Amino acid sequence: MNINGKEVRAQIWDTAGQERFRAVTSAYYRGAVGALLVHDISRRLTFDSVGRWLNELHTHSDMNVVTI
Repeated sequence: MNINGKEVRAQIWDTAGQERFRAVTSAYYRGAVGALLVHDISRRLTFDSVGRWLNELHTHSDMNVVTI
């Protein structure tokens, strides 16, 4: 997409919180400038997992990553 005349590229990785992706998720965080953590309001377990994902994000990413 173009923003103020500059081409900006984005990669979006979605593991859907699946445990089988835990081994590779640390690679997703390298070079990330932003992260969006999402949970399913109809499934309490997904909300309870947000803290774990946030801790993992802080462990494996740059301290300046923007988190929403």
